[in-house]
Amino acid sequence: MRNVVWPLAITLTVAAGFANAGNLCSINPYTKEEAAQGKIAFDSHCAYCHQYNMSGRKPGNSKNESPDMRLLSESDLKMLDGNGGASPPLIGETFLAKWRNKTLTDFSSTVSSAANAFPTKNFETPKSYFLIAAYVLYSNCAK
Repeated sequence: MRNVVWPLAITLTVAAGFANAGNLCSINPYTKEEAAQGKIAFDSHCAYCHQYNMSGRKPGNSKNESPDMRLLSESDLKMLDGNGGASPPLIGETFLAKWRNKTLTDFSSTVSSAANAFPTKNFETPKSYFLIAAYVLYSNCAK
């Protein structure tokens, strides 16, 4: 039964995304428990570029950012260098404005694409992507 739950949940998320384009906070289908699990996945992977507080990284500010950039792999540092040392914030009004009038499917697909750029050892996919999306939406929507 457990193996059926995640594919079903992901399918329903995709269906809700198509049916409810608009404000992602008003259509947030994720539970608080899923968001809590997503925080663990986010902190283990996404935070290395977007920081634990999701504010992103800014060139020349590494002394004030957490986690420490020295924890990043050589390939991750190279990717950040390719972005000029910056990664975008995943929280706040600017972030939410970017996603207005887009579907939950668009959002979930972007989370999946971004997370898939990193090595997946100890990273369950697509379950982890689903949970990371839950955490980011909960953090932005204050639900």
